[in-house]
Amino acid sequence: MLRLLNRRCFNQSCNTCTLLFDKKMFGSLYCETNSDWGNFSSIQKQIRYKSYNRFLDYSKIPKLQEDDLQEQFVRGSGPGGQATNKTNNAVILKHKPTGLVVKCHETRSLQQNRKIARDILLQKIDNLINGDDSLENQKERLMRVDSIKKKQKKKKLADLKNAFMKRENLK
Repeated sequence: MLRLLNRRCFNQSCNTCTLLFDKKMFGSLYCETNSDWGNFSSIQKQIRYKSYNRFLDYSKIPKLQEDDLQEQFVRGSGPGGQATNKTNNAVILKHKPTGLVVKCHETRSLQQNRKIARDILLQKIDNLINGDDSLENQKERLMRVDSIKKKQKKKKLADLKNAFMKRENLK
């Protein structure tokens, strides 16, 4: 299931080794182990997220035309002091045909804020036009189905455990 990409000991006297696993299925995973490879006692956070991208229908996503966008650069606000309060790095993006307006000031970089604002606007337009077929709703449906499956599996295992305990008179 895991494909080992790189296994390297930095120093023979040091007991720390690094394992780098395939990022395809598990994101990035960093493990610190003692000198023997079988003992994974001090594994740091293992974050496994399920990607639904391969199950989504991207064919209905609307395309943003630059002619339909009105863009303004305004001064940012919030934490960051003078660096954010005196520079025009916040973006207000308006979609003329629908009238949707998005303001983005997530980073200090104007170019990153422009890209993020376009992504947010595209998501809002997708929700408005496609409704139940939008990417966000498709992901929610898939997550709901997965959570139902997990609950059913958990209940089945609990029932099997209770039946075993009762049958063996362990309680």
